[in-house]
Amino acid sequence: MAQTDKRRVHVAAKEVTVLSTLGRTACLVGLTIVFMVFVRFCPPISHAVQWVAGTAPWQRLYDLFHVNGALGREQLMLSAIVIFCFALALSVQLAGLWLWRRLFSKAQ
Repeated sequence: MAQTDKRRVHVAAKEVTVLSTLGRTACLVGLTIVFMVFVRFCPPISHAVQWVAGTAPWQRLYDLFHVNGALGREQLMLSAIVIFCFALALSVQLAGLWLWRRLFSKAQ
């Protein structure tokens, strides 16, 4: 019976609070927006995106998704930018959380 109680306490200590989840979500959305602003307003990144959009594999994506018009091309590029920025933000957030846990677990 004592082992069951210890397991319950251990599991309860690892539960994530709603406030923590909201904070992480806000951080993730904020990082995604910041990265998207960099894509829009940082000339080297903007030129890199334009270069990628002109490559043959990217042109094959247009064919794969049957994109013919300029609006469709812009929508596909925007979707790719959002997905990439979200993945980058998630990676940064996970690395930050790992570092946070690593630093503060040693302090205790």
